[in-house]
Amino acid sequence: MIGIPEFLGAVSCPALRAAYRYSLAHLAQLERCFAARADALSGVEAVAVGGSLGRLEAAADSDVDYIIVLRDDLAPAELEAQVAVVHELFLSAPFKAPKADGIYRHGIARATLLEPAALGSLTEAPEIFGKRMALLLDARPVFGSARFHALQGAVIEWYGSDFLAASPSRGWTYLSNDLMRYLHSYAGWQQYKFTRSSDDSWQLRQAKFRTSRLLSFAALMFLLGESDRDVHKMTWLHQRLALTPLQRLYEVMRIHDATAYESILEAYEVSYAALSDSSVRASLVATGPDADTRLNAPLVPAYENIKAASSLLSQLLTEFALARRAAWGARFFERWLF
Repeated sequence: MIGIPEFLGAVSCPALRAAYRYSLAHLAQLERCFAARADALSGVEAVAVGGSLGRLEAAADSDVDYIIVLRDDLAPAELEAQVAVVHELFLSAPFKAPKADGIYRHGIARATLLEPAALGSLTEAPEIFGKRMALLLDARPVFGSARFHALQGAVIEWYGSDFLAASPSRGWTYLSNDLMRYLHSYAGWQQYKFTRSSDDSWQLRQAKFRTSRLLSFAALMFLLGESDRDVHKMTWLHQRLALTPLQRLYEVMRIHDATAYESILEAYEVSYAALSDSSVRASLVATGPDADTRLNAPLVPAYENIKAASSLLSQLLTEFALARRAAWGARFFERWLF
């Protein structure tokens, strides 16, 4: 039996605890599947899962987002063959495959994620930008763990190129800007995405964004703030990227305000439990705004309940962050806000 981790032990959160156990069990199964086929994956640097499974918050109806990082020297035919093997191995998992038009269906070369010319670019493909951010937000390796860990370190160094590298006392200006760019771009995209499918809708996407997505962004930003207190901030951050968003919040908040963390955990449990309920998800998918009705369609009570919990979650995260002005320094908040 998998024990209850410390970061979930402070309050009653049965839905999150069940998801934690479920996720670990299926991660172990995936790791075994990939290890058994390692000889067929010679061109793969690493494979990582993100989303709910990466956060250790997966359930039976979860989809699985995965990042396939490939060697830089693969020919196109080799690349396609390696990606096909990875897709085949994920068929053994009880999760829905990534959306066909999403960023997680294709592999990416390691060098592409670390391209110096992409620094400062506003024209980089969303597929590249999104995967790089996912590596820092919630990704967790199922194959090539050591290489994946090294890649995360390389991405951190990429974000610290020139400025942090030249002066380690500087803050995370570029990474903070990119993180907020990703958050606000994602929010704007989702606000006007009214499409509906058999398992997705505006209401469901908004509910996810306001809860797990928001918490993941906040958790990484909190790590950036706390790392500024360490003289070896790049190493400090790298060592904590293996933590889930909730674990990251716990890592930071237990130092400053453990009670605030418990309140956040309570609010998150309410929203997570609702989104894990198949009847609630079905209601969110079948009703609410779509391409025809847009905002003329009423929001269902299930969505309003999640929205209330998410509003409390956002409020608690904001209050905690603002209370860290002395600990994290005014310059950190200047970068964050402006």
